[in-house]
Amino acid sequence: MRTHVYIDGFNLYYGAVKGTPFKWLDVVKLAKQLVPADHDIERVKYFTARVSGLLDRTKPGRQEVYLAALRTLPEVEIIFGRYLSKTIWRPLVNLPIADATVHTAPPVTVPRGVYMVRGGSLQEQKRLPVGVYGKRQPDMLGTPLADALIAEAHTFEEKGSDVNLGAHLINDAWRDAFDSAVVITNDTDLATPIRMVSAERRKPVYVVCPGKWVMSTHLERVATYKRHIRRAMLTAAQFPDPIPGTTIRKPANW
Repeated sequence: MRTHVYIDGFNLYYGAVKGTPFKWLDVVKLAKQLVPADHDIERVKYFTARVSGLLDRTKPGRQEVYLAALRTLPEVEIIFGRYLSKTIWRPLVNLPIADATVHTAPPVTVPRGVYMVRGGSLQEQKRLPVGVYGKRQPDMLGTPLADALIAEAHTFEEKGSDVNLGAHLINDAWRDAFDSAVVITNDTDLATPIRMVSAERRKPVYVVCPGKWVMSTHLERVATYKRHIRRAMLTAAQFPDPIPGTTIRKPANW
């Protein structure tokens, strides 16, 4: 069965390989583990964006090495979106700066403790724990107060990859380029194109959720088959180091 694979590169990275020793991932080997043996992986489309080196100047170089490794696979095509760096103002949920220095003039060290943030029409007091990184408190969830403490934050956003993936999936299906498709993502924005291919074109779509996440219910409803990426699959799908016939090697700090 002719099978095309569509990979949301950032979803795959953050959901399955970030913080693991499995970043040197051969996506063709991975794809072959996700479908029955009678499926012929003819094409793998990898959707990503070139990352920024603003916070880590070595990151773009590591990405380029990995993209060079992917290009050694004849089945793989890399389609680029954009990586947008910007600042946004958002209500604060947590303030993990305990015992850190705020670089004002002169610098100020913020001590560990529980800071009170006033908000609400009745001047309700909301607790803002300092130094409890990543732990949201129940009383901070929901709609931010109208006068909530806000801060300007630096953020990065990938643009275009989900649209590119959906467009390629639909276009290839209507051109009858494949008999079945594999979509590696947990992005609910892709539910509609997946539904169109599976329900309207009657082509089976394997929706694959990156390892540590629970598959979105929106994707579960439209998937013909559901799969999860397991640790054993990642272990079995690593590139050799170096890649034979090349000088391409796995980055040392991976």
